Amino acid sequence: MSFIEVIVVLFIVIVLFDISLMEVNALSIMRKQRYENVAYHIANKEMEGLRATAFASLPSSGTISDPLLSQIPSGSGNFTVSDYSGYSGIKELITTVAWNDGSSKSVVIKTLAGNGGINP
Repeated sequence: MSFIEVIVVLFIVIVLFDISLMEVNALSIMRKQRYENVAYHIANKEMEGLRATAFASLPSSGTISDPLLSQIPSGSGNFTVSDYSGYSGIKELITTVAWNDGSSKSVVIKTLAGNGGINP
């Protein structure tokens, strides 16, 4: 082989290696985005359930037990309902879904619910 042929082969090998490395990184990013998407859907579903609950019956806190939690690593969820400071008849609803895929991540959704208007 000539020196030019060796350089061309090395260049091709390096390009193929870079392409495979980019593919591995893209798969990792897609997996992390999927975890966040699943967590968002779990938190949103729980929030909709809380908003469908009569205002007087809202629990103060609890855990989220959704079967989709098994699709995210170390997935867990909880919610809290507290009086909104400064206003009577309004509560703040917070749902949180957390997971750990090498680093701790979470999705938090907050909203307000009022007595006599927002909830059915």
